[in-house]
Amino acid sequence: WITGSMSPQKIRDAILNPNGEFQHQIVEYLESVHTGDFATGSKTQVQEMMEEQEMSESYMNPLHTLPKAPPKNNCSCNPSNCEQCGELHEWKQYFAEQVDDIVLRTHVHKYYLWCLDNKWGTCKARFPREVFATTHVDIDTRALRLKKLELWENTYNPVMTYLLRCNSDVTSLLSGTAIKAVVAYVTNYIPKLSLNTYVIFDVIRTIFAR
Repeated sequence: WITGSMSPQKIRDAILNPNGEFQHQIVEYLESVHTGDFATGSKTQVQEMMEEQEMSESYMNPLHTLPKAPPKNNCSCNPSNCEQCGELHEWKQYFAEQVDDIVLRTHVHKYYLWCLDNKWGTCKARFPREVFATTHVDIDTRALRLKKLELWENTYNPVMTYLLRCNSDVTSLLSGTAIKAVVAYVTNYIPKLSLNTYVIFDVIRTIFAR
């Protein structure tokens, strides 16, 4: 899939041209496929909305349910009296609220004992993250900074989150270093050997022996 594509360096060079169409198009694309914010409001607003919904007897935890499919119509006439457009609008609102509920439960970082267990006393997951009021190009570092308003939330793809209904981390890799780091992180899991059954029982026996 990488054949014929631009290298990360060429992409960064094209992004640095403020008058080029490439910068506008790639920003539009990146903002459409991943975000680091909530869809329906701030974290506080989403928390309040979820607390209110949880009080209803009809409320169901989205982590314990399957995703609801969108309406089977492609109507886009959008008048106020169109039933099909109304159904689609209701589903889009439902989609946004479901994603926010899932994100609030699974994508917001909380400190645990292991999190700060290092000599620097800093978060191993790199939280809190930098926030940016608008999407812009950092001329000094030549990095594309995408709009992000939430300190404790990792970036994700709304559609993936809606379908998978669990934690995920979606980000843009625009440097060779970042790509190598992710490849190393993922492939590190491949050679790991599974734990043998006799080892598990030996551990249990040792624990009871103590």
